[in-house]
Amino acid sequence: MNKSSQTIERKFPIELRIVVWEFVRIMVQLEKSTKSKNHKNSLSIYHAWLPAWHEIDDRLTESGKKDVSEFSELMMEKEVLLQCRSNKQLNELYRVLENVINQLKVETRLASGNAEKLTSLRYEKSELETLLRKTRRMRKSPNRNKR
Repeated sequence: MNKSSQTIERKFPIELRIVVWEFVRIMVQLEKSTKSKNHKNSLSIYHAWLPAWHEIDDRLTESGKKDVSEFSELMMEKEVLLQCRSNKQLNELYRVLENVINQLKVETRLASGNAEKLTSLRYEKSELETLLRKTRRMRKSPNRNKR
């Protein structure tokens, strides 16, 4: 094992703070790919993050039924603390973010007459691109556990 491999291994897990709406986008995409490709890999981020996903989904469902402002605050202002435990999980996160960003690009082209929808889609795309850049830098950074 070379020195750089040892350094990478010592730095896992990587902690991520992700805004709830970003986490929802990621998990919905992971659910789709898990179902369509029949992935059953217990090391995937989907399975690792499933408990947090169920908790967030339950909270969103409950708050959506009783208080729209609580739902909105949870989606837009709160963060989820997650971990990537390996390069494989980190790479999976990159691929998922790239897929969601590409889908948003397509949706943006299709929404070309709706100013409100375009603004929303552009915001999401921009924020997810920022998240992708930050997570890519975390792999290279000696102080990884900060977002």
